[in-house]
Amino acid sequence: MNKTFLCINFGCRVNAAETNQFAQKLISDGYTPLLSSKEGTGVDLVFINTCSVTAKANIESLGKIRSLRHQFPDAQIIVSGCADFENIKELPNIFLVKNIEKEEILKKINGVYTPKIGDKFSHTHRYILKVQSGCTHNCSYCVVPQKRPYLWSLPIEEAVKTINLAVKNGYQEVIITGVNLDQYKYGFSTLIESILKNTSIPLISFGSIPLNCIDDKFFLLLSTFDFRLSDFLHIPLQSGSDKILNLMNRPYTKEKIIETFNKLKKISPRPVKGGVGGGFAFGTDIIVGFPGETDADFQKTYNLCKQIGFKKIHVFRFSHRPGTLITDYYNSCSKLTKQVIKSRSEQLRKL
Repeated sequence: MNKTFLCINFGCRVNAAETNQFAQKLISDGYTPLLSSKEGTGVDLVFINTCSVTAKANIESLGKIRSLRHQFPDAQIIVSGCADFENIKELPNIFLVKNIEKEEILKKINGVYTPKIGDKFSHTHRYILKVQSGCTHNCSYCVVPQKRPYLWSLPIEEAVKTINLAVKNGYQEVIITGVNLDQYKYGFSTLIESILKNTSIPLISFGSIPLNCIDDKFFLLLSTFDFRLSDFLHIPLQSGSDKILNLMNRPYTKEKIIETFNKLKKISPRPVKGGVGGGFAFGTDIIVGFPGETDADFQKTYNLCKQIGFKKIHVFRFSHRPGTLITDYYNSCSKLTKQVIKSRSEQLRKL
């Protein structure tokens, strides 16, 4: 009788790409995937990739692990990702795989998986390719450098091979993702250029693009390969106030943000009826209620978002993560009320 497995993913596209690769490894080892826990009462192995970017994500990840233990008491449960495992590490049938251990296993795969894994993207012919992992930038609010303090980059030639194999398997879009693509050591724009020139993938899109990845070469690629590069760009900004950006330890200023988006708006990536370019659509991430954020700071963020005209804004209420660089400042400064943070969140969402 074939052994079965179930994969569950929390968090970012990087986690999703890793979960897909892990599923492919299990298939190669002779396991059969269950596409959901409702397909049967029993499962032999469960892999869960967790998230800890906010306190809520950490709680949800740990809660899911405990519920899976009750749902599948006889299953082997492999837990990885970024959640805090201190309270679950002694639970029976739980096997912890640290991020760096997981990535050592997955390096041998070079990002390869097939539609057999049955993830939520494959049926729409979209392939998630993780090309970079780790972050050493240390944004002051971010726990990721604690969870992934090492840097790894997929060589460009391996990325090209993987995408060409994905095309053979019927995929029509590749989503490029990484923990911090600004730290992709072979050059983000150089990678995209090589994919465009050496693969036939019809569409390249991105989980998100750090602002500083958008250089002159990337502008040229957007202008030259209009139909093969997504016209939706998600560019996380977090704030529009230079004071808050400095407190966050973000590597750019408001002036740099405006300059980059003005250049993007001059490129018309899609011809529409009448021959006029359709323009890009933009998304971003914004943190509200950051320690020290005044009404004036928030207004600068609001005004910037309105000026750029984002199609989608992921609004996060500041969630303090213990051990991050902002901790001392957070503990010493006055806190905003929940009502103020809620109001600011709602204002941004209405945009």
